[in-house]
Amino acid sequence: MSIRIRPRPATSPTWPAADDHLLHPEWCARGHACGLGEHRAQPVTLRVPGRGVVVLTRVLAADGSQHAEIRTRISLAAGDTNARAHLMRIVTEFDAALRRMVRPQRRTP
Repeated sequence: MSIRIRPRPATSPTWPAADDHLLHPEWCARGHACGLGEHRAQPVTLRVPGRGVVVLTRVLAADGSQHAEIRTRISLAAGDTNARAHLMRIVTEFDAALRRMVRPQRRTP
C-alpha cells in the first residue's frame, strides 16, 4: 500500500501564491534549494583544511521571517579525554559567539 502526501502550499502576506513561481528574492538559489515553504540562498562554505567546515545559508520562511542556518563540522582532539575538553571549549566559544551575534547593534549617528 502506498500513501501519497501532497504538501499544502505555504501562504502568508509575504509569500507568493502556490501558482506564482516567479517571486523569489534576488538572493534565492531557486531550484531544489527553494521550496517546502521557504526560500534558501546558495550556501556559503568556510573551510579550514583538515580542521573544520562552516556552511551558512540565508533562509526566508513562509511567515516572512529571515534567519541564518549555520552547520558546522569540527575535527575533535584525539583521545576521549581530549575530545571532551575540546567539546567543552567549542560549546563555550559558540555560546559566546551566539550571544554577540544576537545582541542588538548600536547605531552610530
